[in-house]
Amino acid sequence: MILGIEGVSCVGKTALAARLAPHLRQPAVVPCYYHASPDPTRLPTPEPFTAEHQLANIAQFLDIEDLRLARVGQALAEGRDVVLDRTVDTLLAHAHAVGRMHGFDCDDQARHLVTSRPVAIPDLTIVLTAAPEVLANRARLRKGMPTLFYDRHFSEHFNAYLAHPLAPAVALLDATCSSLDDLTARALGHIHSYQSAQHRPSPAVGPHPLKEAS
Repeated sequence: MILGIEGVSCVGKTALAARLAPHLRQPAVVPCYYHASPDPTRLPTPEPFTAEHQLANIAQFLDIEDLRLARVGQALAEGRDVVLDRTVDTLLAHAHAVGRMHGFDCDDQARHLVTSRPVAIPDLTIVLTAAPEVLANRARLRKGMPTLFYDRHFSEHFNAYLAHPLAPAVALLDATCSSLDDLTARALGHIHSYQSAQHRPSPAVGPHPLKEAS
């Protein structure tokens, strides 16, 4: 099984991924693009002001996706489950949000760019949301966090994209007033429901071939 954890920065994706991992079968937790990058200092700036710049940024992140995809493939071949801390839908959600904030629209081009090459598509994506003031308070504790990532409008547009992601199945969890224990229990409920619908054993499932985005 490939499980994706999505949402804007500071919403609790990494913490939830760590808590879910023990409930899966020998899970491989694949880190976000920043931590998967061989050199995070060379990543593009998060706020491009043109469609061309945004598309160039996505192309650079897709090179990192190649590294993540290799880890996913190896884990599935070993019969392990995979947890993705962010998915390729992050790239499209970011493009959607920044475009709406700066007056350009490259959604179709971005989607074509992402789907034109092999990428890891989760079986199920859990999307975390939280109130803007909660995100802002958490972001202040993270030194160097770009203000864009806890901008109310950015979050709204980012989450609007995630209503129609590439991922075939999505579960939405509001993390505003929830403890990590509560979020974990609710996420596991969605995972078990998904597995039951697929007629697979709980709590973990066997490997399947990597899927390409369509």
